[in-house]
Amino acid sequence: MPAKVSIEPKSLAEFVEACRQFAAGMKITMRDAVLEQGMLACQDAAKFTPPLLKNGGGGLTTAAKRAGLKAVEGDIHKIFVAANDSSQRGVVGNLVNQIAFAVKTGDFGTFSRLTDGSALSGMLGDKNILSKIAADSDKQRAFAKAKNYLNRANPIKSEYGTQGFVRNLRPIHDQVKSRFGGRIKKGQKAVSAKLLVQDKNELQEYIQRRQQMVGAVKSGWAKAMLGLPRPTDNNGQQGEPGAELRKASWITMHSNVIGTHQAAFRDMICELSITNTIGNINGIADEAGTLGLVYGNRVKQMPAMIRYRMRKPIDKFNKK
Repeated sequence: MPAKVSIEPKSLAEFVEACRQFAAGMKITMRDAVLEQGMLACQDAAKFTPPLLKNGGGGLTTAAKRAGLKAVEGDIHKIFVAANDSSQRGVVGNLVNQIAFAVKTGDFGTFSRLTDGSALSGMLGDKNILSKIAADSDKQRAFAKAKNYLNRANPIKSEYGTQGFVRNLRPIHDQVKSRFGGRIKKGQKAVSAKLLVQDKNELQEYIQRRQQMVGAVKSGWAKAMLGLPRPTDNNGQQGEPGAELRKASWITMHSNVIGTHQAAFRDMICELSITNTIGNINGIADEAGTLGLVYGNRVKQMPAMIRYRMRKPIDKFNKK
């Protein structure tokens, strides 16, 4: 189940009206109000874009990063399994399925690669018939025996056109991700039969490479925020607006994602448009309801910001 955020979504019109009230309440220009809220909106967009915590919050925390790393690893393990990783559920069944497909199609080369070494023997046990066949040093003889032994088998063919060991994991991974909208959700079966990777170290190295992209989608909002001009008067704001996002290094470390803004500030016009070029990749923002949550949180937070900033001068006045 996707994480849920308990904030009432709002519209752009409601956000703009809240900005007007915020500017009036803080006695600052609409330009300064929009710039500050624009920075905070970038922070909120990153905060409400997956990965999130299970309760729907904490999108800028290291715990959210860990959730993202775990999600990437989990998705990849739903697609691939290493032939020599006995800790993974179903690896033996996938090996046997691939061997059966190889002998059924007369693919001696794939059969030889699948039965090379002692991995299969160790997993099936020395007394298993197929294990003994695979251990035969005469591969032609072993192939003939396997063909006879597996003559009634009905192997499952991969829908991604790969038999034997997969050498290039990324194209298949990207195909599956695209089919499932970027994330394989709980309970969804990614492939009819998992694809085999020859060595578990090879699979782990691929997982780690893909995990390096965790936080990249959020980083476009950080890039856009960092490009915004500073408000001239922030009337009580302590530090830089968007400080949480600025210090989330696992997000800001990504340098290849483009985040931009367009602004028009004149006497009667105050417009700001912010773009994250991959902010809705695979519909990730639509599914999370990110835009409505951003507007909703800003509409909710602006009155609280006014009350907080007015407290200091009021307290100072009351002490006189």
